[in-house]
Amino acid sequence: MPVDPVCGMEVDENTEIKVEYKGKVYYFCSPGCRAEFEANPEKYVKEEKMKHKHGMHSHEHGHGHRRHGCCH
Repeated sequence: MPVDPVCGMEVDENTEIKVEYKGKVYYFCSPGCRAEFEANPEKYVKEEKMKHKHGMHSHEHGHGHRRHGCCH
């Protein structure tokens, strides 16, 4: 299941709230998270790469899942 790169929530890949960036599709839990990503996509692409580089167990670096209070 895809993960919203802004808030970390799992998202249904059938959602209409998605963006293609540099050939990859990113899925979002809300229009707010999509807007946050679109305002600065490199920030979230960079964070995603760091999560994969450092492994699953150290993926959040202390930021938490709800950085912007956007989610349910």
